[in-house]
Amino acid sequence: MRRNGMTLMELLTVVSILATLAALLFPVFVSVRSRPDLIVCADQLRQIGVALKIYAHDYGDDTPYGMPPLLEALFPNYVHHRDTLVCPTFRKAAFELVEDTRRLAKEWLWSDYYCWASYWIWEPRSIDKRAKTDPFVWISFAEVYAKRGDQIPVADCSVHLFGAPDSSLWRYSSKRHLFNPRSLANPNAPLIVLRWSGQVNFVHTKTRDWQVFLLTH
Repeated sequence: MRRNGMTLMELLTVVSILATLAALLFPVFVSVRSRPDLIVCADQLRQIGVALKIYAHDYGDDTPYGMPPLLEALFPNYVHHRDTLVCPTFRKAAFELVEDTRRLAKEWLWSDYYCWASYWIWEPRSIDKRAKTDPFVWISFAEVYAKRGDQIPVADCSVHLFGAPDSSLWRYSSKRHLFNPRSLANPNAPLIVLRWSGQVNFVHTKTRDWQVFLLTH
């Protein structure tokens, strides 16, 4: 007797095979989907690197010590678009939060030029000062710069690896409750590092010790 369709056992077998394939392919899909954001983020850091060099030439001595203490200072004269200073992954996940921060900062600071940056900057003078006063800081920026030269990290994006940065965004925004900063964290994502040479690298690291990172990565 000829039968039509599948038995329950055959159907369950097909479903289990599809579920296994989905489990295997989902990490690949997530990686491919996030790759364009990583590329855009790296390109933005390259633009920031150029801006930092020009700023240091104008206000400093053409070394990292001429950088501004905050990346926000680059806007609008050195970085012409606010979004350049915000990681695309963060901008997509918390667009309303970023816009709310800008709106409230404009109202409170009476300035059209406020621009929040999601990127972390390694501020040389602050690190050197802490090295002199903080017993837990065992190396200065000057010491690392003497060893590594233009390969020293000066800024990075940790959004992909550790989640959203904790900064003035949360202080200014009235919508902090809308977003969990840790929701972006991906243990397999790279830290995107800008060096003083202008080079941008994808660094896979698990260390949270900024001194070890500054010296070795």
